[in-house]
Amino acid sequence: MNDLDTSTRRRLSLLFMATALMAASLLTGWLRPGQEALQGTLALVATLIVAAPIVSGVITAIRATGFAATQFYMDQYVVLALAACLATGKYVTGGIVAIILLFGQMLEERTTVGVEMALSKLRQLSRIRARRKSSEGEHECEASELRPGDEIVIRPGEIIPADSTVISGQALIDQSRITGESVPIEASPGTAIFAGTANLNGSLHARVTGSGSDTVMGRVQSIIEQAKESEAPIISLAEDYARYYTPLILLIAASVFFFSQDIERAIAVLVVSIPCAFVLASPSAMVSAIASASRMGLLIKSVRHLETARRVDTVVFDKTGTLTLGHLELEDVLVHDDRFSRDEVIRLAASLESQSNHPVARAIAQAGEGMNLTTPSDFMEHSGLGLEGKCEEHTLRIGRSSWLRQQGVQLAIDPGQFNRHSLVLLADGDRHIASFLLADQVRSESREAVERLRSLGIENFHMLTGDRREAAEHIAAQVGITHLHAECLPEDKVAHIRALKAAGQRVLVIGDGLNDAPALAEGDVGVAMGSLGNDVTVHTSDIALMSHDLRRLPDLLLLSAKTVGIINQNLLCGFAFIILAISLSSLGFISPVAAAFMHEFSAFFVIFNSARLLRFDGLELLLDEENPQAPSLETATPMTPANA
Repeated sequence: MNDLDTSTRRRLSLLFMATALMAASLLTGWLRPGQEALQGTLALVATLIVAAPIVSGVITAIRATGFAATQFYMDQYVVLALAACLATGKYVTGGIVAIILLFGQMLEERTTVGVEMALSKLRQLSRIRARRKSSEGEHECEASELRPGDEIVIRPGEIIPADSTVISGQALIDQSRITGESVPIEASPGTAIFAGTANLNGSLHARVTGSGSDTVMGRVQSIIEQAKESEAPIISLAEDYARYYTPLILLIAASVFFFSQDIERAIAVLVVSIPCAFVLASPSAMVSAIASASRMGLLIKSVRHLETARRVDTVVFDKTGTLTLGHLELEDVLVHDDRFSRDEVIRLAASLESQSNHPVARAIAQAGEGMNLTTPSDFMEHSGLGLEGKCEEHTLRIGRSSWLRQQGVQLAIDPGQFNRHSLVLLADGDRHIASFLLADQVRSESREAVERLRSLGIENFHMLTGDRREAAEHIAAQVGITHLHAECLPEDKVAHIRALKAAGQRVLVIGDGLNDAPALAEGDVGVAMGSLGNDVTVHTSDIALMSHDLRRLPDLLLLSAKTVGIINQNLLCGFAFIILAISLSSLGFISPVAAAFMHEFSAFFVIFNSARLLRFDGLELLLDEENPQAPSLETATPMTPANA
């Protein structure tokens, strides 16, 4: 019982005492039939003991928020049923009913494992040990004792105890605990690594940048806890109808007693009417969905965003860093001088570009990795224009076409024909010897993500970008997006999204950078991707995709639809069960004790039905090649936007 809180331990103690007294009462009635007074006294004491935490909870709720707190809360029905038992002297019945209900309530709390399970794993990751390095050597400490600036050692197989930057060493890091991405990343000097991720195979020496609640893991835990406490519109809808439920049940119970003159029937009606199934229908499904989403690297900040996601019919993508990798890569090389081969011009260009930190320079230098590069002499960098230097008796210039023209170089191509690319030209003296075509590359999973979204019934896809139209059209064609808007400023993106919403479309916006924050805020649902380690992006979006895997986007929409579908199942089954149970209780077929067992059955049905969401692992499991009928958001749930 060490992992139980104080309140739970106290209730368990009372439950054991009441059960022992009730067992003694039943044994007394069986072994000593003439001791009715002793039997009744033992049963009365047991009933009062087990009723104490229930009555206390009701009183606390009334003091906190008034009688409205108990309109749809199950304890009020328990109190009424126990009061009826005590008033009529049915102490044994009252005690057994109270014991069953309290024990069932505690089991329900322990069985609703969704978010609590996720949070428990996160807490375990935050309580790991660390190896802190000092002038005296290494010594172990709690991860919570680390402070920014501390130096730590992470050995193979260990969990990284704090957000850090690698100082020395190389290793593969498993980030699946946070991002849901199974492919590990390579960590080397300068790489940022995060608390809760795992060092797979190398020894690392790192400097702490954040610990405790200031780590990515700590912020994820905080956001999940806030999501657990948030309320979805469908829950509010159920609570709106709750005000009619209690008076109706009291009227039914009074009518049953009036016509039958059997108090046990009325008590049974009260017990089976405890609306636990209704109370748990939405929260149990929502917390299970949040836990499942967090396992897949989807950080949902409020359950209302999860419910809203199923209504999306339009998806708006940012281009750079979202549909594309967000950095330039060498796509093609055009050689204009027969004296040079393709590899030769790449080697010469990379020798020059390796001396610069410009993004274009890094792309060309990366293409020359593994070649026999030389260090240029008389090297000079002209900011924003290009580079020049001497390599192997070649006087080289590399950079913009306009700059080379100014240097007297006769161009071998018309730069206007290459609007889709970032064009870099290489000259030897005054001869234009090669052209390098660079472009941002499409993410390998982008087209698959769009196709999966189409399989869910979404047909409206828009791409907003500040890039040139020629580059945007090329990317859109590769991904399968027909609606694109190029050369957009941040305010232009917001205007496009507002226009879509004004036309009645429900818009999901996905982007990756700070410049996308206004657009993310304007959409019905804003999803920030690649949010691992990016605090601002996490806090400005509705949902944070911790990895760069766009295939989690259709997973999010399908999870939303399945969650609302399960909530509808819970509500429908709970409603049908209560009608049947009230009918049987009114006719005398169900005793109060049997009613208590039936109530617990309905509650556990809802919990375990909701727990099915914990097994959700994405759309790929549902796209069976033998079944060409792909799931859709419309068929995943019987609830439509009109009646939601």
